[in-house]
Amino acid sequence: MRKRVIASGIIVAIFLFIFGGAYFWYKSNYGTENYYTQIINQGTKIVEKDDSGSQVVDYMYHQPIYDQNGQQVMAKFRGGLERPLKLHAYLKVGYNTKRHQVISWEKVAKKDVPKAALKQLHE
Repeated sequence: MRKRVIASGIIVAIFLFIFGGAYFWYKSNYGTENYYTQIINQGTKIVEKDDSGSQVVDYMYHQPIYDQNGQQVMAKFRGGLERPLKLHAYLKVGYNTKRHQVISWEKVAKKDVPKAALKQLHE
């Protein structure tokens, strides 16, 4: 009986180690922190071809983003649309600090932007 308890404990520890490690790896590579920006230009138009040879249009943006404390990071990201993002729109950006990469973005209202970030956006 004691051997079964020890074996079960070892198996549980191995699973916790594997899944815990996978969770922390995922969090560090794909987890994001919230940053905020305002679209200040039309972006750079990018035309590429997909695997079938069709043209794909996108827009690249390179501009500052700010965390809730007003700390700035320069970020590059794509709009993911065939048209430019709306000028002066506020975005909440999911930014991965380890990879220095924008993972996601969503449009937000001005009232949803933290005051410190908003202050930096209007300087």
